[in-house]
Amino acid sequence: MKRILALIGLIGGILALVGIFTPWATASAPWISVSASAWDGIKDAAVSYFTLALIGACFALLGALSALAAPRVKALWAMLAIGGILAIVGAAWGFFDIETGTGMGVSYGYGYGLYLTLVGGILALIGSLGLKV
Repeated sequence: MKRILALIGLIGGILALVGIFTPWATASAPWISVSASAWDGIKDAAVSYFTLALIGACFALLGALSALAAPRVKALWAMLAIGGILAIVGAAWGFFDIETGTGMGVSYGYGYGLYLTLVGGILALIGSLGLKV
């Protein structure tokens, strides 16, 4: 059971990390469409939800890999849980900070990377239930 939970956590860590490099925000008009990933935001901001989500994704990924290698070490499962929580908080913060709507013929919305990071964080948190098993 612990191995299955660690694999779920690993999938979550991978999704959260991939989500950082895929579009978090999109803007489209009849003549052009652009998007921005969290990675673009990390380069511009010192500490923000992008950075928090990246740290969470890395913690989740490393925690899951470590938990697969040494399933009896509870600190590794805790690292997976912390990573999942940070990825969820970073993605949720992004939902509140990214503006959506329409104006002057341009439509602004969330990108799929934001959802990938959120789902990855949730899966990492579910994977960390191996701490209790």
